[in-house]
Amino acid sequence: MSEISKVIDTVLKIELVPFLKKLGFKKKGRNFYKEYDNRIEVINVQASQWNSGQSGRFTLNIGVYYPEIAKLAEAPSITGLPKEYNCTLHERIGFLTSEQRDIWWEVDSHSELSIVGADVANKVRQYCLPWLDKMSDLVNVKTSASESQNSLLAAVISLYLGDTS
Repeated sequence: MSEISKVIDTVLKIELVPFLKKLGFKKKGRNFYKEYDNRIEVINVQASQWNSGQSGRFTLNIGVYYPEIAKLAEAPSITGLPKEYNCTLHERIGFLTSEQRDIWWEVDSHSELSIVGADVANKVRQYCLPWLDKMSDLVNVKTSASESQNSLLAAVISLYLGDTS
């Protein structure tokens, strides 16, 4: 494991891991999952492909996976838990903010890891959790799909919901 990977993992362990575990999320690698009867919520920590040595950056991807919608849409089947990119609907954390721009946390061996860790957990609390809560309702998923020009997903959800209008 590279030095920067260790730094990123330390940032996550400071506040995000315990915070999400208290909420019922389970950790697998840099993915956090919360399973419900009809869906799985996913929070993924994505390190930059350009990280090297002792400096790097990371961001968060958030998704909600509805197995019944995936099946109806004839999406490729998955084994085990879904990755964020397998999700029915997914977003990058920065696009959940009012600024609508990508957010990356930059870290190195001199970073105040507790400050970065607290900021990550606060942004999850402020942006990710409300989005996941909103996406717990398929009507909101359908609306979001329509707004993002994903008319096929919106149509599949309408079919699933029995909405023929």
